[in-house]
Amino acid sequence: MCAHQLRLQTQKRLVTECQMFNVLILTKYDVVDEAIIDAEPSVVFQAMSDEVTGVSKWWMPHWEGKIRDNEKKVQVGSIIDIIIHKHGKQKVAAKCIEMIENKYAKFHYFEGAFIGIAEWNFEPINGKTKVRFRWNVVIKYSSLLGKLILRFINLGKVHSDVVQHGYRGLNRYVTQKKNQ
Repeated sequence: MCAHQLRLQTQKRLVTECQMFNVLILTKYDVVDEAIIDAEPSVVFQAMSDEVTGVSKWWMPHWEGKIRDNEKKVQVGSIIDIIIHKHGKQKVAAKCIEMIENKYAKFHYFEGAFIGIAEWNFEPINGKTKVRFRWNVVIKYSSLLGKLILRFINLGKVHSDVVQHGYRGLNRYVTQKKNQ
């Protein structure tokens, strides 16, 4: 399935869900966060896999992910259950839909507090890695309270704070592994 077909399928599914459950759709978010990590892309990519397969917990206490079916490696088709621990607990599920090992991974958020796409890029730069994360989602809430709360929270900033916390934890993790 190409990216365009997936976007159309996601949009149709979202409209159907909203009609079935009378969900209020809020703002669409398209946020990009970048960082330079002090390790080669293969090490950074492995560290990301370590985080969702239970080997490490460098992104806690803000974010945790668990790969379904106790898989030992993220691959196309893998589903990751995610909990974001910022301003309460937001739960989502994401399916890996594209991957080029050590370079790129694309996930489709299909269940939970938001629906959309996440893209990870890993670019080598002088023995380090430029990590770029794009979060392109639509938030969904089934209550007026959820909508009101978001009026007082800059969700794009909250998302970036969680990702930047993750980047710092990732850098500490790969540095510690390198020094072992």
